[in-house]
Amino acid sequence: MKLPAHAARTGKAEHAPVTLNLDPVKGSPRQPFGQSFLMDKQQGRVNIFEETMAHLTYVEIEKAAAERTPILFPVGVIEEHGPHLPLAVDVYGSYLQSRIIRSELEKKGVKVLIAPPFYWGINVATASFGGSFSCREETVISVLWDAMASLKRWGFDQVFFINHHMDGGHVKALDKAIQKARMEIGIGAFWVIDQFFAKRLGLKEGEPHLLIHKSLMPSGPPPSYLNIHAEEHETSFMWHYLPELVNLEVWRTLKPTNLTMKDLLVWGKGGLEARKITPQGYFGDPTSANPENGRTEMETYGKVAADVIEDFVRGQYSPPR
Repeated sequence: MKLPAHAARTGKAEHAPVTLNLDPVKGSPRQPFGQSFLMDKQQGRVNIFEETMAHLTYVEIEKAAAERTPILFPVGVIEEHGPHLPLAVDVYGSYLQSRIIRSELEKKGVKVLIAPPFYWGINVATASFGGSFSCREETVISVLWDAMASLKRWGFDQVFFINHHMDGGHVKALDKAIQKARMEIGIGAFWVIDQFFAKRLGLKEGEPHLLIHKSLMPSGPPPSYLNIHAEEHETSFMWHYLPELVNLEVWRTLKPTNLTMKDLLVWGKGGLEARKITPQGYFGDPTSANPENGRTEMETYGKVAADVIEDFVRGQYSPPR
């Protein structure tokens, strides 16, 4: 892909932000969707609290709770994402998805709030790399349980988790936290998850805490080489929404890893063996990234997830066949 002259010199992406009409918090101005979508105008820095509960007053929170407004809860981790992407990719991913889902739901007449993103999760596969923070399972479960207990205490009774990190230890802890809170607090907590990943994780369609949507993964036999981490998808959406955080100078030097399912099974266990398999911290092919594909993929997911949430809150949800 030919880079603009300035990008070739600096190694930073120069992709123009794309405007999407998002419904903002009532009374606040509309904001462009793209590079400035996440930027605090006064400080000029990325702001993952924009359009979340963290930017509301307690008066607004209590009003929303009294109206039984559903909550979208973004979940990610701080984790290495190769030499070309920042550690916070999964946090940005779940946050962006929640913003898009919120916009789609409000078009359908379903009002929701977004909780502040959770990012103290579990990293096993990438734990040997600097920057991959990892918490104990009991810590993750306890913090998520406490957050849901707070929401329940204020009067919220439906929480939909939007997760952007599929490490085995992490998703196990998330699943346990949701089920524990449902049983002990009585809150309606749900995990919105792709049908492909639900099957891969051994999750059953009939479980009451799962909102499974039709798979967005390509149909047919699996490819010979896998795209798993800091690859085309993650590089593409970061390039579209936060191009200043993508190091294109490094990206241009990368090559596909050409790794298989056998490699994935070893990589998922973490440790030095995992690092030997992905010495540069990415698993797949980041070189095929394209910012417009990143936008399309995120918006497609947002629409599908919004559909399944809408069906549920209207009492019309059924798992995909």
